[in-house]
Amino acid sequence: MVMLTVIPACEEKPKNTLAEYGDSMINAYQKGKQAGEDGNLDAVRKAIQTYHAAHDTYPLNIEEVKPLINTELDFSKYDYHPQSGTVSPKVN
Repeated sequence: MVMLTVIPACEEKPKNTLAEYGDSMINAYQKGKQAGEDGNLDAVRKAIQTYHAAHDTYPLNIEEVKPLINTELDFSKYDYHPQSGTVSPKVN
């Protein structure tokens, strides 16, 4: 009696290097975008702390720290709590 071994390699899909490259590029873009958002949030937090150090109070609204940041930011992306001076990204 002879037994044949079936190799499951037939079930493997061929690699699509172009699709893998595209996925890698999209992933890298998303990571870069997230790093930029993290950097912007950090800049806003530092500006709030700088404002607090200069005025001994937190700004009433987040727009008051705009002159302390050297770049244009979309402040509508953040939740700001003037009682504590905390800022966080808005959750969609």
